[in-house]
Amino acid sequence: MIDRSFLIILLITACALSGCSGSHLVVRDDQSRALCRCMPLPNCVSSHSFMFFNKTSPFELAMPEDQAWRIIKDTIENMPRTVIVEEQPGYIHAKCTSLVFRFVDNLELLLNQDTNIITVRSSSTFALFDFEVNYLRIDNLRKTLQEKGAIR
Repeated sequence: MIDRSFLIILLITACALSGCSGSHLVVRDDQSRALCRCMPLPNCVSSHSFMFFNKTSPFELAMPEDQAWRIIKDTIENMPRTVIVEEQPGYIHAKCTSLVFRFVDNLELLLNQDTNIITVRSSSTFALFDFEVNYLRIDNLRKTLQEKGAIR
């Protein structure tokens, strides 16, 4: 018989290692959309996080949506080792590959068209620690988009 504590540790480890993989776009019953929250691990940054070490500010559009979204998409496509893997109106999901170890991270942006606020999320797909790579990715994207006048 398998020890109960072993099963709990195994389950926690499996969730921790795969918790940031898969689809993160949540479609609610009322058809509204949201990004999945970060697990309370230091490998994810989100504007919807409740944990201080996972928290970042959302982006606010500074120009009309169609112009800003085009700039945002072009900026993401021109990020090194980054490929957009899914795009829907007001939603971008990109995969970012690290230079040295080839780890793959998820980068997601979701526009709320009513408020002109973009929810952002960047997360590791495998590692438990990201050494603030995801936070820096969001911060650099924010600075670039502010310089281009797309967000405030």
